[in-house]
Amino acid sequence: MKKTVSLLLAAVLAAGMLSACKKNDPEPAQSSQPEPEQSYQDGDYPVSYTVPALDRTMDYITLSIKDGQIEISDYGCREDNSAPADSANEGSASSGAALPSEPEAAASESASSEAAAGGHEGATEYEMKALLQMDEIVDEFNTVGHDVEKMELIDGTDEHFYRFQRMVREALEAAKTGDTQEIKLGKYADGDYKVVMPEFNAAGWKEYVRLTVQDSQITDIEFNATKQDDSSVLITEDAEQNPAGQSDTPADYYPAIAQSFTEAGEDLNNLTAPTNGTAAFKAFSKLMKPLLASMISGGEKDIVAPMYVDGTYKAQMKEFDEHGWKDYVVLNIKNDQITIEEYDATSQTDETKLKSQDSELAASMKEKSGTDPAAAAKKLIENFEKAGSDPYTMDSVAGATVSSNTFRLMVAQILATSAVEGDTENTLEVEPFPAEL
Repeated sequence: MKKTVSLLLAAVLAAGMLSACKKNDPEPAQSSQPEPEQSYQDGDYPVSYTVPALDRTMDYITLSIKDGQIEISDYGCREDNSAPADSANEGSASSGAALPSEPEAAASESASSEAAAGGHEGATEYEMKALLQMDEIVDEFNTVGHDVEKMELIDGTDEHFYRFQRMVREALEAAKTGDTQEIKLGKYADGDYKVVMPEFNAAGWKEYVRLTVQDSQITDIEFNATKQDDSSVLITEDAEQNPAGQSDTPADYYPAIAQSFTEAGEDLNNLTAPTNGTAAFKAFSKLMKPLLASMISGGEKDIVAPMYVDGTYKAQMKEFDEHGWKDYVVLNIKNDQITIEEYDATSQTDETKLKSQDSELAASMKEKSGTDPAAAAKKLIENFEKAGSDPYTMDSVAGATVSSNTFRLMVAQILATSAVEGDTENTLEVEPFPAEL
């Protein structure tokens, strides 16, 4: 499959069909009217959770407003002792792995020291860890001028970060009318939610998840996919996808995946792919991550999933070239923003030797083509950025045509496969650019 993708990408590059692959979405219309400033009434607005997070703690804040100035005057996390440590809140949603039943000794000592330094003396081990996360979250809130919509997710704080956002949103909503009665929150924000993939997949289907939250609980969930040629056709009802008398078809595993999510306590870490449903399983997980974030934070109800999964990806050519070099590229993706971290090549005779550090090669190449490997790599990255991170429309580097094509091919295949699936563990092996193209 990946070899086929590589050949197709190479054909696109070689055929010069670059502009056709560039999506020119219309710019959103700019409003000529400034957004009205929201008026809030002075007061202290307390908000707290009645359901613990995966780490056994229940968040709370007090948002204070005086003369139009917003601040978090109090915040914290209280440990829930109603459940044993080894099974606390198994149904809580989190993008991270389940925490150990008891804090590890070294980590506990470190957390204790940091918590004491931060003024959190007397907190339990679970509370200390959560409070340290809350410190970072509140700092971020202050840094962005108390605008919850401008906050950027802090690594390792996912569940508390989204909970904080929801608490602030609820407090500000109460501040519009001056209602200072404490707000109690459950697991999710009520509402009808839908999340869809940003594009149709290679088979011509676009997956989606639709669900309803009532009284903070998921009451209904649907996982399905619509057909590119006819949006009224669902993959679970399509005759070609579900031959009569055949088992383990989309009609079986799409609803089974959704059901397993609820049976697993709504924890993505506890799911396993059904027979024949690996691709659908990956799509479901990719859809549910932003959906859960929105449900926890009280965010948007209609969501388009990110094109790519955040992470660091690496690709390398499958074979060494005729000169004994194997090109590789490392890129990082966050919020669909792509950053090239490294582009170079390793030597066949010495794996520790990099092409960019070969002074003899640099001198020879400079004399023949006017550039060298290090300069060409730097220019390629610049061209990639100028092209809006589009490997298809980026310019080649004069004197480095082969490297330009190789760079585009590797980046394009990462974006077509690994980054879509979120495979950050494996180095992608890329077939060489076909000589006949």
